[in-house]
Amino acid sequence: MERSDCLSQRLEANIARIRAEFGGSADLNVVKTEVSGVRCAVLTLEGMVKSGDLAKMLFEPMMSYEKKNASPRDVFKYLAAEGIFSTEAKILNLYSEVCEKLCSGFAAVLIHGCERGVAISAQGYAVRSLEDPDSEPDVKGTREGLSDSLRTSMSLIRRRVKNPKLRFEFLKAGRLSNTDLCLVYIEGRTPKALRDKTKKALGRIKSDIILTSGNIIPYLSDNGGSVFSGVSTTERPDVLCSKINEGRIAVLIDGVPFAAVCPSLFIENFQTVDDSAEKAYFATYQRWIRLFAFFISTLLPGLYVAAAVFHPEVLSRSLLLNLLASEERTPYPLMAEMIIVIVMFEILREAGIRLPRAIGGAVSIVGGLVIGDAAVTSGLISAPLLIIIGITATSAFVIPSLNPQMTLLRILNVLLGGWLGFFGIALLWTVVLVNTCVTDSFAVPYTAPLTPFTLSAVKDALMKTSDKNRPREDTVESLNGSDAPGKEQSDAG
Repeated sequence: MERSDCLSQRLEANIARIRAEFGGSADLNVVKTEVSGVRCAVLTLEGMVKSGDLAKMLFEPMMSYEKKNASPRDVFKYLAAEGIFSTEAKILNLYSEVCEKLCSGFAAVLIHGCERGVAISAQGYAVRSLEDPDSEPDVKGTREGLSDSLRTSMSLIRRRVKNPKLRFEFLKAGRLSNTDLCLVYIEGRTPKALRDKTKKALGRIKSDIILTSGNIIPYLSDNGGSVFSGVSTTERPDVLCSKINEGRIAVLIDGVPFAAVCPSLFIENFQTVDDSAEKAYFATYQRWIRLFAFFISTLLPGLYVAAAVFHPEVLSRSLLLNLLASEERTPYPLMAEMIIVIVMFEILREAGIRLPRAIGGAVSIVGGLVIGDAAVTSGLISAPLLIIIGITATSAFVIPSLNPQMTLLRILNVLLGGWLGFFGIALLWTVVLVNTCVTDSFAVPYTAPLTPFTLSAVKDALMKTSDKNRPREDTVESLNGSDAPGKEQSDAG
């Protein structure tokens, strides 16, 4: 601890130093007062505290404190130990601690003649109300999504896991932003090795500012060259609780309504919260539909190009004649046509996302209809190709979590299918399969439980079973092929 960073006994010197640390920022408020004859100052940042609450829980008790010949030590003892002002109070010894607490929504009380201060929790910054998570819509699940406020998100999780084994651990990241991160896990379900590795990974973050979950995911994922990511994100507190119950660990970020969850598995992209609300047979059917949609979205354009250019024998005579008649009118090769249409579709999809919500959907739909009809009528694109892209685009919407990977695989399938035919597509999927199988996150294979094969987990992954007949959930570390140590025994008892 450097002596120059320690608080002084002189109140004015402390105030001047804090003002200098903030560079004279206009949002730093300093209220000077006296408590039983002892000069004090209350420091806050504008917009970070609730003024009304601060007046009731801090100023009124301070003004009501009366003691004959009170010393600075008496006032400090009253603020730090005797008085009850908030659910959270911290003793301050350093200027850096004062600055940190002010930026976190605390009120700092400095006392003349005392080299220590007290930080009182009075957070009151504006946050949006709880909303239905837009990124993960469902029919019969909760209508609450994680909040921008870290404390609110923690309360949503605690409401669903009312058990003292639920743990929250705070970390800091971002050299300038000093953003609060919170590790969420269940003691006895999440191995200590996984927790330690996550903390070590987050400790390597060199970014100046943490603004999104994407700023921390590269540090959590060890597979920079993999097509798929071993870390997923979720906006739903019920999904997060389900994941940590399986032995995973989640990372909440202050100011971001998305939590990072690791390790993540490929098969989980085809499961939803609504599966638990449906009959087992129908939930199984829906999972297979999603899996089928994934292969349609990635393979169909490439198979169409490969069959039409290299393998016309796989098409029926009538379909082949119609295809030839349509392609005779178009000026470009079939592979170039397909790439152009895919790019057009991606532009329309991006426009629908970036435009205001009220008009974004209408623009993407109307734009697709008008441009598609005009392109077919003018002879730039064949009608069968437009139908293929329509089916592909619809299938892609079924699994939004894999949209980046599906887009990449779709384009590569078209390029290799138009260059080498079915052989090129088979070669590409061999490489993708090998790349996916060697991907792991925190020593858990990304392709588990399919490979390495774990029978009990595969049954639940591909075929939804009734919750009544379902055994206690295993952790992801218990899957075959996992190199992670077994689950840690609870310290209780």
